[in-house]
Formats: sequence, structure tokens, C-alpha cells
Amino acid sequence: MIDRRQLLTSTAALAVTGHAPLALAADKPPIKIGAILAMTGLGSVYGILYNAALKLAVDDVNAAGGVNGSKLVLSTTDDQMQPAMSVMCLREAIEEGCMAALGPLTGTCWETIAPLTNNLKMPSICFTASKAGISKPPYALRIAPPDDTAIPEGVAEFVKLHPEVKKIAIAGDAQEASGAAGMELFAKLAKEFGLEVVATASYQTRTSDFSPNAIMIRGANPDAVFVSSLGPTSLSLVKELEVQGFDKPILLNSLVWAGAGFIHAVGSAGKNAYTIGFSTNDPDPANPKYNDYVKRFLESTKATTNLPQPVNVCNTTLAYDTVFLVADILRKAGVDGATPPAKGRAVITDALGALKDYQGINKITLRDTGDGHIKCHLLKANAQTKQWEYALAPDQRIKTPAAFKARG
Repeated sequence: MIDRRQLLTSTAALAVTGHAPLALAADKPPIKIGAILAMTGLGSVYGILYNAALKLAVDDVNAAGGVNGSKLVLSTTDDQMQPAMSVMCLREAIEEGCMAALGPLTGTCWETIAPLTNNLKMPSICFTASKAGISKPPYALRIAPPDDTAIPEGVAEFVKLHPEVKKIAIAGDAQEASGAAGMELFAKLAKEFGLEVVATASYQTRTSDFSPNAIMIRGANPDAVFVSSLGPTSLSLVKELEVQGFDKPILLNSLVWAGAGFIHAVGSAGKNAYTIGFSTNDPDPANPKYNDYVKRFLESTKATTNLPQPVNVCNTTLAYDTVFLVADILRKAGVDGATPPAKGRAVITDALGALKDYQGINKITLRDTGDGHIKCHLLKANAQTKQWEYALAPDQRIKTPAAFKARG
């Protein structure tokens, strides 16, 4: 069985120290890996962020000798966060001879290409999208924790922090897959936690006037609002709620945790804002590998991108881990750039099908659904530092993971 943990540790150490093995990637053809990201349009703030993490990982793999003498090459395509474009990008990755595709970023796009990956026999790994139940093994695997475990974990800590909350309003994007699914899950969890839903406000991704939604929410007088939509849309709603004089806790799903747009632009409206995630920019005393990544990622994005500073590290670690996971599988199977792409894809697919857990920067447990699990927590916006922080002290966080079935 592949000892992925030992190999990843040694490879990462080589990358950090600068000592590479003698068999450097030089003469052999490269191994191409596709990345489906939103590099322009509404989602570009996300695409630029994750592309930086993928590039950092590729550089680290190549600095440590590549994969069996071949360099990794990242082929990034822009789907503009549009499902039809995601399909075109997937087909382009296949035509270019890529051995795997990483992405796309949203639930709607992932839900669209996941079944297609099986038809085309193209292994694809998603490291973001949050809607549950849309991965399609064996070819479409998601290593990110979807909403069905992340949201219950976040709500449990929110209720612990705010026992005074008895009535909530639910708001969200009914057009985007992850947004709509998050709204349904919030309603389900409200019943489980004994919360009364006094209002539900639905809108669409490109809504520009949120005053009717904010007025309705304020009129219902909830103790808190649970919001499920992409960052730019949620930002507009939160700001409008401030304009309307709403001054109570707002829990937003993990879609606002990612990227830099929300946390940098929310300003004073963020004083009551919470989200759900599994990391911050702060050091983790128990994870030196994470601390090294944060330092280098922040330096890299400051020098190479136009993202607002400081960049929110968020779940970019999963993009980094995904590259090392693929490189690890190929290395152990003896695959290099001269290997036919179809054979390399089969190797990756078989290895992903047998994978139960993976220890990279994150400890990822794979589930029968084809999704990953990482313990999530409640995060609070810090308007002064423009960063997310853990809302509860370490000894107050809920450590029992949400119920999920790992691979047997």
C-alpha cells in the first residue's frame, strides 16, 4: 500500500530546504495537470487565489525533482464560473493530454462536470465546492468538506456562542447550487437546534438591489440571520442589512470564507459576521507544515497577484494538497511524462478509489460519497485586521465531528 504520509513529508521537506534528489526533472517530457478556475468575471478573486496555491505546489514538487524525472506543468483554463465553460475546459484538458483535472470551484460547475468525468474517464478532483451529494466516484472526487458536515459543525458552535438566539431568518441565492442547498440545510438544522425560522429571503446571483430582502428580514425581527450565497452576493446583503439598522449576528456559510473580497470589503458591517471553515492566517502550534505554507503563500501572493492584502489563506491549503496527492500517486506508480495520458488517468482513478485518508497540510478523511471531511469551526470576521479568526477558544470548540461515513 502507498505510504503517502511518509512520501509527502519527505518531498515537502526537500522543497522547503532546497535540497533536491539527483534525478532532477530535466530530460523527460512533462506531466500535464489541468486546472479549471474562474480567472475572469465574477469569480476571478477566487480563481486567482487558488491558482497561486496550485502554482506554489507545482513549484515545490518540481524543486524536489518532479515526478519520476518529469516536471509537473499546470495548464489553467478559465471557466468564468459558468457551467458550460467548465465543460469546455474539461474537454480542453483531455485534448491537451492532462492526466487529471483540478476544480472547478463552485457547486453548480462541479455538479455539471462530475457525471461527465465518468463518461470521459478523466479523473477530476474538486477542492472547494460546498453542495453535498454531487460528487460522482470513481472519476469525480472532492477532497473538500461539503455543507452536509461543515454547516452542522459551524451551526453547533454558533448556537454555543449565542445561546440567546431563538429566532432566525434564512437568506440565500436560490439560483446557485451551493447557495440553494445551504438554505435547505439551514432550515433543517434550525429544527434540530430548536430555532424558529421567522423569514426566508431568496435572491439570485446577480441581484443588485438587496433593500427588499433586508427590509423583510428586519421586519421579521429575528435574533440572527443565516446566509447561504457566494461572497460578492453575501457582501451586498450584509452591507444592506447594516444600512437598514440590523445589528445582530449573521452566520454565513463557507462560501464567504474563501477569497479576499468579503473580508476586505465588509468594513463595519462585518462586526456581527461569522462563517465556517477550518483554518485562519494565524499560526497553528500543532502543524509546522501549515505555518510554513502560510508564510510562503502570503509572500507569494503579495508579490505575484493584485489580491487585497493580507490575503485570506482560507482553504487554499486544499489546492496545494491536491497537487501533492496527484504527484504522490503518479510517483509511486512509476508514471512519467512519457506515459500515455490514458494510462496515467487510470492509475490516478484506481488510487483515488482506494484512498481512505490523506495527510498533507490537512488531515483529510475520504467518505463513501466521494467527498472529504476536515473538522470545521465557527470563524468571526475581524474588521480591523481584515482576517477571519476562530470565534471560540481552542478548549471551547466542539471537537466531535459531524456524523459521516468514512470509506470502509
